[in-house]
Amino acid sequence: MELKESVVLVTGAGRGIGRALAHAFAAEGAHVALQGKTKKNLEKVQRELKPFGVKTVILAGDVADEGTVSRCVAAAEQQLGPIDVLVNNAGIFATGPVDRIDALVFDRVLSVNLRGPFLMSRAVLPGMKSRRRGHIVNIASTAGRRGFPGGAAYCASKFGLAGLTEAMRYDVRSFDVRVTGVFPSTVATDLAREHGMSLNEARAIQPEDVARSVVALVKMDDRALPTSLEIWQTNP
Repeated sequence: MELKESVVLVTGAGRGIGRALAHAFAAEGAHVALQGKTKKNLEKVQRELKPFGVKTVILAGDVADEGTVSRCVAAAEQQLGPIDVLVNNAGIFATGPVDRIDALVFDRVLSVNLRGPFLMSRAVLPGMKSRRRGHIVNIASTAGRRGFPGGAAYCASKFGLAGLTEAMRYDVRSFDVRVTGVFPSTVATDLAREHGMSLNEARAIQPEDVARSVVALVKMDDRALPTSLEIWQTNP
């Protein structure tokens, strides 16, 4: 897909991988809709994108809320145009063994990490299908391939996202819409640090590594369908 003058909507765009994605797409000349929970973070990223000379819009709200998602997508398309690329990146993390994790915490992780991508995708797909053009990228995790101790909620959400991605790909493939899953291992983000994940900062995967990979997948010729990409740290 040619990205110059295209419209890209990134969820969780206020920091980490989402911020890096916004920069990477703007560098390609794409107009970027910045969606996230914290308006202050989105405003900071919007200022950072000004030198690229692309249009941006801030869409503050919760991806797990159906009404909010509908309003965000409508506002993005009204101000920037039809959405060509959706990157479902917003996610939260919680840990705890199954017999101790609070049910409300479990539900919230699934709401953001799985319901959110479902709602966002459902909102943009009718337009993509009618235009026979579009690419949805779901940022999952290697935790969506294999479990880890205390990862019940997070793994369930990311395994679910992997399944959603695969089923959705079959739903829309005949409309020339592409759906790709990206599965990074631990990335050096504030989220990882806040939750005490073990990081060798000098060697860890950086948000920019994931962002460049996503851009490369989207730029692939439309005749080719990249189904998934797993990104590991070279040597932990």
